[in-house]
Amino acid sequence: MDDQTTPRPRGPAQIILALSPADGLVAVPVGEQYRWADTALRLTPGFERRSDSTYALHDVDNAKPNLLALAENARRHRVLLFGGARPYLGDYAAALAADLPGSWTVKVEVLSHPVWQEDLVPLLWDAGELIRAVEHGRIPYSVHLDDGTGRELLLVERPGSAEEYVLGAFASAAFDDNYDDPSAPSSVVLPSDPALAATLVAEAFLPSYEQAVHTRLLAAVEAAHDRLEELHGTWTAIEQSGRYSDGILLDPATLEHTEQQYLEEVAVEFRRLHPHAAELLARVGPVTDAEDSAALGRLHQLLHPDEAAAWPTPPHTSPALPSGTGESLRRWRTDALALLRQALASRPPGPAASARARPALPAPVKAAPSAPGRTLRNR
Repeated sequence: MDDQTTPRPRGPAQIILALSPADGLVAVPVGEQYRWADTALRLTPGFERRSDSTYALHDVDNAKPNLLALAENARRHRVLLFGGARPYLGDYAAALAADLPGSWTVKVEVLSHPVWQEDLVPLLWDAGELIRAVEHGRIPYSVHLDDGTGRELLLVERPGSAEEYVLGAFASAAFDDNYDDPSAPSSVVLPSDPALAATLVAEAFLPSYEQAVHTRLLAAVEAAHDRLEELHGTWTAIEQSGRYSDGILLDPATLEHTEQQYLEEVAVEFRRLHPHAAELLARVGPVTDAEDSAALGRLHQLLHPDEAAAWPTPPHTSPALPSGTGESLRRWRTDALALLRQALASRPPGPAASARARPALPAPVKAAPSAPGRTLRNR
């Protein structure tokens, strides 16, 4: 039965009940006054509070007295009860993760207070229904899936549907400007069958996600490379002409200070470039061109974390710039085009043909245009 015919309560305090084959009856306290719901559950015999802020009643077969007590406690504390046929989200997520390639951890996160879900906005990297649901809908709880390789996903129940789910991606920790990013992948609507959902994620969503990551990394490295080239060109022109870029004659006494400013800017750009370039380099497959292969080998020595000592220290941490800044720039400029060329050629394949041929899922719920997120994550 669709949630639109049995709407979820909108009161200040709510308890959402869901059946779980593993845990019995799961209760989730939510709402602006979720503490009232939490109190009602604490006072009800049989409900055990868990580390993720949910409660579980394990003996479902003999649960009638417990449910009557819960109903009375909810009435006393002005809490609305809601339950439906949809299984517990954590169970669905675990079944989904078990059928995905790789090894995934599953963590249920309860967003008891409505404003808490705003913390997700700057972290999500999505151009589809998920970001709209988080911004404009109510997401009382979600599941965070992590495969340990940098891929982190968010799963929620699809608003307005009693059977479907929505899955999208978090952005890599290397990026901090994710809202409305043009390269972001689109979240996917999943059916109620976890096995079918896993096939859709593996064959369609994850390949699209990998393409989006590659595209974003390549764009970031290209932009940083262009900035370094611009800095190098500006400084070379000043050295050769003895004049600033606006034509003013350079005072020889200020030459050392001007060069230090230039190296400081180079050091900052290198620090921004490093994580993106290192990850992009790791995504480039075997190279048959001997010159490009040699260039990528040299870049690996420059970018590899074990070689971190070769990277310049940010200016704000040390008044003296390392002597290797200019050399790092020279090494990067020598081999960067090989990385950009090979990364472009190594763009991951898209969704499998079987996924593209699968019948389209229902159209996403329309929502008003998004507004930029205001809060940072981690309450």
